[in-house]
Amino acid sequence: MMLPFTVWLLFATSHVTLPQRSIDRCAQDGAYFYAMSEDPAQPVQVEWDGVAIRIEHPDSKSAGATVSFSKANRVLVQKHKDFEAAMGWLAVSPTGAFATTWQVNASSADTQLFRVTSNGGIIEDTELIRLAEKTFTIDAKRICRTPGANTTAIKRIDDDHLLLAIDAWSSGFCSSNFTEGFILSLSKREIARKLSER
Repeated sequence: MMLPFTVWLLFATSHVTLPQRSIDRCAQDGAYFYAMSEDPAQPVQVEWDGVAIRIEHPDSKSAGATVSFSKANRVLVQKHKDFEAAMGWLAVSPTGAFATTWQVNASSADTQLFRVTSNGGIIEDTELIRLAEKTFTIDAKRICRTPGANTTAIKRIDDDHLLLAIDAWSSGFCSSNFTEGFILSLSKREIARKLSER
């Protein structure tokens, strides 16, 4: 009589429900950093795998910021009129191409993708991120009529591929918990693979 109970207990405990959200970042995949300082006059700086980011607020009374991305002796400077990111995430490939994710809060994320040119210059690649977001929106609209897109760079898989996760966020019209992953090929300028949340 004891044996069947033991077998049932083993069966019941071995069928544990797996967590549904498995697209996430790990410490070895990049660097988290605070994108804002308690003292706005003090710049924020982070470096990971040879890529450095510096955030400066020239006017402490406005949301404007100057963000500098550098690798070796090359620097790309961007001026942002509204820069309200509280957290940053930096993921770098072995070749030095990199992605940054900016988060205002836990439910809002925006990602920038950068490539290093053959002569060592840094350029932002806006088309590939937009392609993934457009594909995501088409899929998400089957669940939520007006999905927003929270785009997060997870990690560089290798020299050519970036893993991206996009979540739908709640709007005034609907609430959604839809997530997809995308493996982007930088050289082919395409989505190499689309991943479900599982």
